[in-house]
Amino acid sequence: MKGKSDEGMALLAVLWVLALLSLIAALFSFETRISDRIARNAADKAATRAAAKAGIERAILDLASEPSIRNDHLHTDGTVYDWPFAGSTVRISIRDEFSKVNLNTASDVLLTSLLISVGLDRAKAQSLADAIADYRDRDDMPRPNGAERAQYQAAGLSWAPKNAPFEAIDELQQVLGMTPQIYDRMRPDLTVYSWGTVDPSLANERVTAVLRRSGFQNFAKAQGIAYSIRSEAKSSNGTTSELEAIVQVFPLSTNPIRILSWRMGAMTSSHG
Repeated sequence: MKGKSDEGMALLAVLWVLALLSLIAALFSFETRISDRIARNAADKAATRAAAKAGIERAILDLASEPSIRNDHLHTDGTVYDWPFAGSTVRISIRDEFSKVNLNTASDVLLTSLLISVGLDRAKAQSLADAIADYRDRDDMPRPNGAERAQYQAAGLSWAPKNAPFEAIDELQQVLGMTPQIYDRMRPDLTVYSWGTVDPSLANERVTAVLRRSGFQNFAKAQGIAYSIRSEAKSSNGTTSELEAIVQVFPLSTNPIRILSWRMGAMTSSHG
């Protein structure tokens, strides 16, 4: 009886060892698949990021070239162009900064009209326009519906209005009353890289309507232009990457392009 009992225990031990080895093998296989997925994900992200950057550089090269020697040159009216690059499809658009509303020089009326165009009611639009103007002006006296240091403190915020011009559109997110949703809808039509007023001949349909509602009068366009470039790359596997750049063009200079800012947009991956 003892021999059979020992044999049974030995068989049970073998079965447990086999089960344990099977579990280890399964875990190793799972880890290998996960590692492979992470590696492919990283490679796809790197490739699409490089493709998006190539799209920016493609647009810069076009802007820096003389119009007479450009082949299939890109228009600067926001038209989106598909460009194949290294297995990715790159969507490129260029927009003249004079087609946008300057955040530092726009009047209260123009800011209010722009805010109404992105879905705010008039009362909320006027209040936020006043807060934007208070943020950029040099005094601490709030407008009737605006906000200066006291209002920011009352809202529990650790910062106060800058009381100086906006240096980047992203600063708009610091204005009291601004939400991510409003900011995302406004941002494409705002600039800090133009001067004077919007050039109506360059503005898109929404900005043109805003100008019309605010009683805008046509002004001559200044020279020495800045452009915003947007590049979105999508790989065959579905991974996407976005980049934006603001550049200034000096056609007669030995260094015709100056990059003013870069912005990294959203990235999505087909591998999770």
